[in-house]
Amino acid sequence: MFEGRYGQYWSRDNILFVVYKPELVISLKVAKQVVRDRLEFQQNLEYPVCCDLSGVTDSSLDARHYMVQEGTLLIKALAFYTTSPVAGRLTEFYLKTLSHKVPTEFFTKKSQAINFLKPYIDMK
Repeated sequence: MFEGRYGQYWSRDNILFVVYKPELVISLKVAKQVVRDRLEFQQNLEYPVCCDLSGVTDSSLDARHYMVQEGTLLIKALAFYTTSPVAGRLTEFYLKTLSHKVPTEFFTKKSQAINFLKPYIDMK
């Protein structure tokens, strides 16, 4: 497990898991650090990513644009999940308003997110 400034990162069964810290507001500065931390952990390996957004309380427009562009480097597919109504609304808005380079879906259960990512595990 890798402890970044704004979240925790680990891999299991060839899926990269990301859990953001509580009460996190994702500004452009935070988004850039999150991507740096993730890329450091990945060491140039491409993964499907399962991201728990439960700790996220807000995000800036610049941060969302950065995450959908530069933030998808070395990501095969991206599954967001949260049980937080606030994070869920933010994520649904993010998915509807921005064009994504990689397959991206939102779920309210971690098991659903993992099932979405399974086809991407061995994909080159």
